[in-house]
Amino acid sequence: MDSLSNSMIPPSENNDVLQQQRSSRNTKNKNKRIRSTKESINAEETYEGEVKNSSSWIKSGFLARGAYGSVYIATRKGDKEEKKMAIKEAEISHASSLMHENKILSRLVSPFVVRCYGHEIAREETLFGGERTNYNLILEYCSGQSLTHLIKKKGGGLWEKDVKSFAKDILLGLQYIHRENIIHCDVKPDNIFLIPVDNQTKPNGFVTKIGDFGVALEKGSVEYGDGSGHDERGTTRYMAPELISHGIVDYSVDTWAFGCTVLEMFTGQEPWEEHIDLNDSVDWVSLIGQSCFVPYIPDWLSEEAQDFLKRCLVREAGERWGIGALMNHPFLNLDVE
Repeated sequence: MDSLSNSMIPPSENNDVLQQQRSSRNTKNKNKRIRSTKESINAEETYEGEVKNSSSWIKSGFLARGAYGSVYIATRKGDKEEKKMAIKEAEISHASSLMHENKILSRLVSPFVVRCYGHEIAREETLFGGERTNYNLILEYCSGQSLTHLIKKKGGGLWEKDVKSFAKDILLGLQYIHRENIIHCDVKPDNIFLIPVDNQTKPNGFVTKIGDFGVALEKGSVEYGDGSGHDERGTTRYMAPELISHGIVDYSVDTWAFGCTVLEMFTGQEPWEEHIDLNDSVDWVSLIGQSCFVPYIPDWLSEEAQDFLKRCLVREAGERWGIGALMNHPFLNLDVE
């Protein structure tokens, strides 16, 4: 399945990532234990045989909270290496997004996609002494956090050489998932995750991975966008015109969102920021879906960078460059067959 990683990714790069994960150590915070029940789903088979008792996890830190639930750093009880994982947790009655993400991620294996190691259904004690049943999605822990975090940490835009490096990794990830007939539908810096590496081929110090497949679609599936109307799938300011206006979903919506992400790496601001008026709310559906505008591309960028962004941010989906063409654009200096 993973022809991309076999033919194009240096083996040492992926090994470096795995080594980084194995060397991680658990933090000494107050731990809350997830206790399994007889109904728990054993994640052992999807965890490559490393887990003998996959139904017991110890939380060691809070990472994020979203519409789907919460994300924690966790280690498996009894794991001498204390290998850190990310646990996405939601109460079972509100876990449809996590179940969908597990279905998508379980078939994807790429150095540029956050790895999923399975799931479990387990009971957990609440703060008030009760219990609730959680659906826990077990994911690769990306200790560099998200691209959004890095952009904010830098206090603005990133250097062009770093933007190029991140853009290459994201494109490799998108190329892989598109070959698997998956459309991500929510590409943005919040969903691009980083793993620090000590590798001379990565001057920015990170391997970049695409994550959060909660709204991803398989091309041709029942939920696949057919142009029947507005689709809430994704994050508005990164949504392609055809998606926000007509609910049309195709690989090209990921290209548009990727362009918005690259633009944000350069400027340090979300796309369409130039249209924000503190005194008025923005009609995003009209602006993105029905106007003739595209996000502003600064003229202080290099000519190659400007042209690269213009190829991504084309309102007509049929004229927007595909992933393969973008990978061969002079901006990246990346020759990929």
